[in-house]
Amino acid sequence: MKRALVAAALAAVVVPSASLAGGWATVGLANLPDGVRAGDAWNAQITVLRHGRTPTDGAKPAVTITNGNGDTKTFPARPANGVGKYVAHVVFPSAGEWRFSIDNGLAATGYGMDATTTYAPVTIAAPDGGGGTFPLLPVTLAALGAAALAAVSLLAVRRRTAHAPVPTA
Repeated sequence: MKRALVAAALAAVVVPSASLAGGWATVGLANLPDGVRAGDAWNAQITVLRHGRTPTDGAKPAVTITNGNGDTKTFPARPANGVGKYVAHVVFPSAGEWRFSIDNGLAATGYGMDATTTYAPVTIAAPDGGGGTFPLLPVTLAALGAAALAAVSLLAVRRRTAHAPVPTA
């Protein structure tokens, strides 16, 4: 009998508190900042799911980045195409190891499901001092232009020699 009373008292305390908690939510991240250099943009593609399943509009998620020096920046996400989809334009200001987390932004919606998901640290490379990668398109266009000019010149030389009279001896 005592056990039943203890169980009933425990249930009376636990069950209402769980129902007042407001549920829970998860954050999905479609892309990591792999290959991002300091100063480059990373468009973090975020999905906010209520109860881990229902895509949720109206959230105000944000990405927060922090390095070992204590430098912290927060980048709010904006709605993207699709229910529960958001994009945050994140720029790491310097090279090194950075930690990042995403606040699902549901506190303002009245659902009471505000939570932060923390991800593993990432290493951000120094900016490319050479001004970027090899300029493939301009070099390819220049090579094609040179080849076209050579072809036109060759045709002009052939035409001139084709109409010259044949010497008679």
